[in-house]
Amino acid sequence: MNGKPILEVKGISKSFPGVQALKDVDLDIYPGEVHGVVGENGAGKSTLMKILTGVLKKDEGEYFFEGQKVSLSNIQQSIQMGVSCIYQELSIVPLLDVAKNIYLGNFPCKNGFVDQKKLYGDAQQVLKQLDMDISPKTLANKLSVAQHQMLEIGRAISRNSKVIIMDEPTSSLTSKETETLFTVIRKLKEKGVAIFYISHKLEEIMEITDRVTVFRDGRKIASMQTSQTDMSTIVHHMIGRTIENYYNKVQAKFGDIVLEAKGLTRAGYFEDVNFSIRSGEVLGFFGLVGAGRSEIMKGLFGVDPLDNGSVRIGGRPVKIHNPQMAIKHGIGHVPEDRKQEGLVQKMDVKSNVTLVKISEINHFGLIDQKAELDFAQRFVDYLEIKTPSMKKLTGELSGGNQQKVVISRWLMMHPKVLILDEPTRGVDVGSKSEIYRLISDLAGQGVAVIVISSELPEIIGLSDRIITVCNGKISGEITSDQFDSHTIMRYALGGVGA
Repeated sequence: MNGKPILEVKGISKSFPGVQALKDVDLDIYPGEVHGVVGENGAGKSTLMKILTGVLKKDEGEYFFEGQKVSLSNIQQSIQMGVSCIYQELSIVPLLDVAKNIYLGNFPCKNGFVDQKKLYGDAQQVLKQLDMDISPKTLANKLSVAQHQMLEIGRAISRNSKVIIMDEPTSSLTSKETETLFTVIRKLKEKGVAIFYISHKLEEIMEITDRVTVFRDGRKIASMQTSQTDMSTIVHHMIGRTIENYYNKVQAKFGDIVLEAKGLTRAGYFEDVNFSIRSGEVLGFFGLVGAGRSEIMKGLFGVDPLDNGSVRIGGRPVKIHNPQMAIKHGIGHVPEDRKQEGLVQKMDVKSNVTLVKISEINHFGLIDQKAELDFAQRFVDYLEIKTPSMKKLTGELSGGNQQKVVISRWLMMHPKVLILDEPTRGVDVGSKSEIYRLISDLAGQGVAVIVISSELPEIIGLSDRIITVCNGKISGEITSDQFDSHTIMRYALGGVGA
């Protein structure tokens, strides 16, 4: 890189009780550079970024900004210096308008009062930079998740940030929204803003970054120009081994139709949905966020009521009015939002895993502790769930291990059909590969697997057949011999005859 780095750290170390989170880490970033930061959960990425923003104090090492040695003790210092972070969990205040969210904590004042004219005028200029055609007086609760993400970037722009850290910025964005974000990133880059881009999505790392640094076990393993490396090399550095078949796809033998849905309708969400799936088949559902994919599966599983339609399991008509009835008929469902809908975070690993088996280990109102532990241990071992103890609170596990806990619960009931909604969202590369292996194993055992994913490479790599959804209706059905990203996206956008 030409010139001098705008931000540089040398020999950074940080430890917590019993854990060496960072060890002797060097990292820098240059003006106008997009620097990708990757690594499995627990690799040290977040700890380092918290040190860069003053959330945590380093134990050892030096921090330089614009060539000057600095010592941060709080977030406000880093913001004033010119370093902002956009976290995965957005900090938008729903009941404040757009302008107030952009300038939150930094309102322009005049004579001791907020200068309303300047507030809304400046916010309008920020929105223009973001290509957001909305009023600065619009309430934030009227906006989409993607627009919330843009407001967070707008907040960083309003502070004249010279370095912006983006932590999993596309985790809830569609492909189209991601492209909009990339356009904004490129504009910021042209203006000399330096961007740390943290993501588990290696396709994005390859597309948007200039350089990529890999962390593993609290150490910097490698740093390279993105144009001079590839995904396989990055993965090898991340997990210390090469994944030959990333998606672990093994063609299973299809059996009879296990589930058939006809005319599924929920007014305002989806209409006249028809599909079937065979045992051993992985059926992908793809569409833009808001297309109705998750809503269809929630209707099928009995979470939300259907207005019309019928379901057959093994050729026999069944009525599913709630999740208990779905479970009774052999359907499992791993929801998109595992933290809110899939896990009891304040419950330990053992209890979360055995939740759907509770009736089988309950004798006269008392839980058979040994049977519960044996059940849970079997699946923790099978899925290689990394936990120091079965009594560990599930909310304290990494994203990948949380997801495997949710999946293990449904494997315990030996489902005929397993619905996986965004099964690898927020999951690191190593855990992704393990979940992909599991999906292939389940299909090989004759389970009919439905996978919903917003990631095209993932849906193509996993599926035997793909159904696209647009505006609550099935817009296409594509067999494996026709898999092509452009064709799939065209169908997902409502195109016919793609």
